[in-house]
Formats: sequence, C-alpha cells, structure tokens
Amino acid sequence: NKTAFGRSHIQQVLYIRPQTSKVNDWCTIGNMAASAVRAQQLLGALVVTLLLVPSVFCDVYMHNPRGSNNRLNERTANRANGNRLFDSQNNNKGGYNVGDEGQGSDGNGQIRYYEGSEFPIEWTAQHGCGNGKLSCQMVIQYMCDCPDCGNKPLRDGTSTATPSTDNDNTATGLHEDQGYYAKCVTRDRNKGLFTADQNLRGNSAKYTRQNPNGNRRGLECPEERDYYPYWHPSPWVDVAVLTEDTDRCPFYREESENVKGKGFCGTNIKYNNEAACQEASTRQDVGWLTSKPHKHYRPSLKTVDCQKSEFTRDNHLGNRISDAQAPTYQWTVPSVAEACESDGTTKCRCVMRLRYNISTLDYSWETNSTFNGNQNIRDGFPSPVQDNPDVNPGTDTGLRLAMNTNQYGRTFQDRSHIFEILPRPAAVPANARIHNINVRGKRGNIVQCYPAVEYDFTPNNLTIKAGDWVQFQWTGSNTHDNNPPAGDGQAGDDGEGTGGTDRSNVVQIDDRNDNYPTLFSNLTMWPTDSDIAQRVVPADDWTHMKLVFSHAAAGKSSAPDPLLNNASPTYRGPLMKMTEKGMFHYMCTRNNNFSNRSQKGTIIVE
Repeated sequence: NKTAFGRSHIQQVLYIRPQTSKVNDWCTIGNMAASAVRAQQLLGALVVTLLLVPSVFCDVYMHNPRGSNNRLNERTANRANGNRLFDSQNNNKGGYNVGDEGQGSDGNGQIRYYEGSEFPIEWTAQHGCGNGKLSCQMVIQYMCDCPDCGNKPLRDGTSTATPSTDNDNTATGLHEDQGYYAKCVTRDRNKGLFTADQNLRGNSAKYTRQNPNGNRRGLECPEERDYYPYWHPSPWVDVAVLTEDTDRCPFYREESENVKGKGFCGTNIKYNNEAACQEASTRQDVGWLTSKPHKHYRPSLKTVDCQKSEFTRDNHLGNRISDAQAPTYQWTVPSVAEACESDGTTKCRCVMRLRYNISTLDYSWETNSTFNGNQNIRDGFPSPVQDNPDVNPGTDTGLRLAMNTNQYGRTFQDRSHIFEILPRPAAVPANARIHNINVRGKRGNIVQCYPAVEYDFTPNNLTIKAGDWVQFQWTGSNTHDNNPPAGDGQAGDDGEGTGGTDRSNVVQIDDRNDNYPTLFSNLTMWPTDSDIAQRVVPADDWTHMKLVFSHAAAGKSSAPDPLLNNASPTYRGPLMKMTEKGMFHYMCTRNNNFSNRSQKGTIIVE
C-alpha cells in the first residue's frame, strides 16, 4: 500500500462488510491492493470522495451568476452570517448581495434566463487548478423547483438568519429543505472514510473530517457536501466536473445521479447500506430502495460533463493562462420542463452551486478508515498526516509543518442567489442560439471589493454567428455600501453615483480604446427602424430602445439621471437578433472610470 505520488487525490471507495464487523458497522474502504481487502465481501457500488486542501483562505468565489458566499442584503463589507444557507469555508468578505429591483432593497432582482440560452459560469479560486501544485476538481451543479406546481419554493429570503430545522419561516432563505436535513442527521455516517486524527463527535452523516463537530450550515448535509459523487439521493443535478485527471471521467459519468439512482433505507432511515437495512426491517417495513435517477423525470438530461481543468495560477484568485480571462464553464440553460419537472409553461426558480475540491499529494487517494487515528502507527499502517507534525529532513533539529488534518484535503463552495428560467418566446425558433451578456462585479475599488471583483461585462468578448440572438441583462444591489466591519480587508465603496448602488448601461463605442460613446445617428450595433419588428423580442420602437439601453430602463423617465441613479440595479433587456456581420464595441458610461476601471465589451458577428 504505497503512497501513489502524482495521482489524483480523489479517493475511490467500495462498500464492503469487513468479516469482523457487525452489520451496522459497514463502511467504505479504498481501492487498495492488500490481500486482506480483496478477501472482503463487496456489497455495493463505487463512490468517490473528495479529499481537499490545507489552507485558511483557499477560497472560491462565483462571479456569474453572482455568488452569494452566504451574503443577502447586509450593508457591511463582511457577511452577517457565514452559516446562512451552506458551508462555504470562504473569507467573510467575499460574495455579492442579492439583486434588487427599483430604488429599494426588495431582493426581487432575479436574473431571468430563457431556456436554451447560453452564458458563462465564471469564478476565481485562490489556489487555482491544473497548475501542477495540487490536485483539484471543480464540481458544478444546480437545483430548481416549481412554485407554480405546488412545490416548496427555493428562496433568497429577507433575513440573514439560518433556516430552522422545524418550522419553515419564509423570511429565511431556503435551498435544501427540512426533510432532506432530517434524513441526513438520522442516517449513519460512512465509517469507512479517512478522518485522519480528527475526533468525530457523532455517528450521523452530519459529522465529517472537515466538520467533526457536526455544525449546521443552512440545511445542507455535511457528508454530501464533502464527498462526490454521493452515495445517497441528493436534490442537486450535475452539470460538470472539471479535473486535471480525465482518466476518471468515465467513472464520474457512470456514477452521476443524473443517470444512476442512489440507495437508501425506506423505513429505517438510520441505516446507510442494504444489508443493515434489510436485517433491521420487518415484513411491514419498506426495506432498501434505489431512487430514480434525475433523468427519469427529465428525459433529455445527460450525465455529468467531465472536462480537463484549465491552468490557473495559485495564490492569486487569478485568470486562466489561455486568454487571461477568469475561468468559466459555458452552460446551456435547460428547458423549464427539464429543470423543474413541470409541463414547461411556467417559469421556475433555480440556484447554482460550485464546489472547489483541492488537495496536496502527500498521501494516496486510496487512503481509508484503516489509517485513522492519532498515533503514527495503526494496525501496521503508517498514518499519512497529523496536525502540525515536527519532521526531521536530516537536520539537527526538527521543522514544524503547518498542517490541520480537517483541512488537509478540503472542499470550498459558493452558490448563486436564486435565478429564474423562462420559456422561450414563440417568436424565437427552438433551434436559434441565444447568448446572454451579463455584468459581474460590485461597487468599490479593487481593494474594497476584493475578493469580489470590479464591474465588467461577462463575457466581454463574444463571437457569434449572424442570425444568433443576444440578450443584455444584469442584476445588482442597492445595499453594497461595504461599511465596517471589513475583517482583514478594506471598507468603502468608491465609485460614481449614489453610494452603495450597482448601476450599469450599454452604449456603443467606435473602438475598444475609446471612452466616448458613438453618436446615436451613427449606431450600427442595434436594429434599425426598418427591421426592428423582426429583430427585437418583445417588440419595441427604435427611439425608445436606444434610450432604454443607454439609460438602463431609466430612459422611461422624463428626466433620466446622467449617473443612472434613478435607474434600477437590475435590467432585463430585449432579445436582439444580430444579422449584420462585423465587430461591435460597447461600454458602460458610469463604471468606465478611466484609468483605473474599464467596463467594456465586444461582439463579433461572423
């Protein structure tokens, strides 16, 4: 059982029943070559565990859709409640406030994507990925509901409090619900997982190596959060896994819950494996069951998309090396019927989830529970890692390593605020491509908004075909004041216009180097009077449309404000069919604060 240096740090495990254990002590164990392991009785399906990275600030932040990092509407630089909806393990200063509509803080500024449209999921990760210094996986998932179908709706909420496990207070946000969390805290944890020298203080699935105290964050199940693909049913639908070890892609595709149901004990929820469940069940009980895969309810759903991760620099929250842009994954929005298991005629509400799984390669991904304990030798196997060990590389005195075993192998997470999926307008053919152009970032200079980012369009370089459709839309907040406390960051909200407010607009410019807008009489990017009826959905007139774009909906006012103060932070533009070939440049007048900020973009129509 040698340490497999250079291999990916995801652990492949098999459900087994050790010959000496009781039925209710079944566990998972690594894919090891030891003859003792081979002799065990294999009892279940393959799963994968994410063993992730040692650092206090190895954070991941989603910028499009805007990642909350558990923020809601607080006016402080630091978030108010890091346990609001999920366990991010990120810096308190990251994230974006929920979108508002109008001049108040109503939280109703949801982005609305048309089904079948495309947009880049964008993020930054502090330790990067694919750079040869660590093993990493990016796991992208989404979850939707259908409020019009009578299901319990997802919501952002109006209070920064954590939702209750008992009563459903609609003021708090809600992703996973109370029933899901109740199953998690009742079900036995997987005792075959590597926990190093951590003392897990309970036996349910809420206790993990990364969360040994079983602390609650929202209604998330800690075991499901820390391990992928999970071996019990989950409400999350897989989108993509980005990894430097693509040899594992066939495994991810096979084990994705999109296409494979997961097991659970029907009556006796406590038991986490089939044999223990069946042994404990009476004739009147419902025994071991397998859930239907997500594809059963969404026939067009495919398995997870597994791709090679792009090179991004570590210790930087930086861009990918290929084009100096932030790392992205291009997502095609599912249909309403597929996303929300509905008839497809009503909108549905969804949330996006990004997990960043990183680890060093100081111990093999086969490492399992036989290596657990706080001594150097356990059952004849050397323990691979311990808290803050003193090592002697041949010097006269030892050297202390900064290691925390509940972080050595670690998962970070960010989630979006709620967004909506709408049925495609009848005037736009089903096979037509729709490209979303959104706005990332928030108010403040680079230090004040860090680890969020300053304003920019995303994508800010878009190449499309003549006949494709484009929709400009964005959301923002009226509460990005960035007041103290700011923790180890800087408070303040430098910028143009009213403090604390996000505003954007779109005006054409002749060249990307320009900072003055093109005269209305010379515009080429927008439809003309003669073809606007065929190229704009919903229909609009040319004069009004120019004003709406340049003043971001404040153009409806008789006296639009030059700094867009009377505009809404959320704007949902019309769909525009791009028929003229060429290169078109545009900018935002308020946030393009030359020489220290640039909010510009380009559309190339081929």
